[in-house]
Amino acid sequence: MTVLKFVALLLLLTVHVSPAFAQQTAPSSEDDSAPVDLFGFKFNQSERYKFGGELVAGWSHDGAQAALGFEKQGRVGMAILSLSGRVSDHVRYYVSVNPVSETTARPACGERDYFFPNDPNLFAAQGPIVKCDEEDGLKRVDTYNTFSLDYITQQGILREGYVDWGLSNNLSLRGGRFILPIGFAPREVGATSAKDMARITRLNAEANFGVMVAASARRAGRSVLDAGLMVVLGDGNREKDYDWFYFVNRSLDTNSAVTVVASARVQPVKQLDLRVAYKRGYTGSKVERLPSYWASKRNDDALVVSMKVSPVSWVSAFAEYANYKWGPTITSGELVGIPTLGPIDKPGYYMGAQLDVPVTRRVHAGGSITREELTRDDSLIQYLTLNNLYGVEMGKKDRNLIARGFVDISRLVNVSFFWVDVSNPFPWASGSWPVSGPTAFTGRELDRIGITVTVRTP
Repeated sequence: MTVLKFVALLLLLTVHVSPAFAQQTAPSSEDDSAPVDLFGFKFNQSERYKFGGELVAGWSHDGAQAALGFEKQGRVGMAILSLSGRVSDHVRYYVSVNPVSETTARPACGERDYFFPNDPNLFAAQGPIVKCDEEDGLKRVDTYNTFSLDYITQQGILREGYVDWGLSNNLSLRGGRFILPIGFAPREVGATSAKDMARITRLNAEANFGVMVAASARRAGRSVLDAGLMVVLGDGNREKDYDWFYFVNRSLDTNSAVTVVASARVQPVKQLDLRVAYKRGYTGSKVERLPSYWASKRNDDALVVSMKVSPVSWVSAFAEYANYKWGPTITSGELVGIPTLGPIDKPGYYMGAQLDVPVTRRVHAGGSITREELTRDDSLIQYLTLNNLYGVEMGKKDRNLIARGFVDISRLVNVSFFWVDVSNPFPWASGSWPVSGPTAFTGRELDRIGITVTVRTP
């Protein structure tokens, strides 16, 4: 009986929502037998295997990277290759890899007059020896100070790898590593890379290992309801709350409990898209023999509510509200000697509008504008506040205004331009401005401007 209850609970807690609103690159259900030209190499397509590719390159000016003179950046951010296919009438698979894996922070050696939260000296006395990364540590600090164009933490070069099992016409089971369906995917609100997307979108973008079950309802050939639950390992958001955990492999599970995610999407009419997602779990683990604030068990809860209205096919308005609960658990806080504190609330929202106008049969042009406001509070800000360091305090807000424009050819080639007005209350907490010396707490504006080119296979 206990085993049966466990199996039933696992199925209930592993539902996946339709790929149409998931933050992921799901395989197409179309069977296209025509050969595909994958960046100069031609492959035959079939129902058994279908190849795909996506290349994202960009140039940008990023004021947050100006401390060492690296504010001008040109990189290939993503070079995703995918393989999908049908094993049988009920079983499909999908695998994607991206050799350009630059999203994770590196341990910084530190720099005179600057504070780096990823400096191993912060926890070297309590934990194992962590070697600093002289090349990337100062440029891959956190989500506020990084050169990465990508926004997904991968397992090495593996981005996603899962198997879908169709249990019925309206129910399916998925197992493997996949991107969680929380909030709008970047492309749905006009973003092309980590440089021009809202911070809430970045926080929602998480890949993890687990199991899902999906349920859907259709009407007149269109999905009107997708709902699901899932169980994942839960460490995908670990370093977003500065849970460095000695910089060990981010795909390894340090968590003592699984994370549960529930999400749903309702489209009563084609013009209205309503979504909600709830996540409850933890990241990291309490290591009693190596007590460290930077390697501890953290709360990782999220409530995300999204809405998109498209009165006509070429214009839409969107909004998303998020409330995260982060910070060390009470027992982890007690272990490292901080006062008994509850979870850190991190609420915020963004809203905007997007145009996607057909210029010719093959060419679309348009743009979007997004306004975001999000509380800056997290474990780093709490730590600095509790220790009265660098004039940091809880309760301040991070604000962004994002303007984008694009030209899209046949949905295969996209050229996008962006400008981001950044208002970060504490840029020196991420190593962007000095904290001592004659120029303490001053520096370059953190605004970003740039261009990205995206090339996809059919």
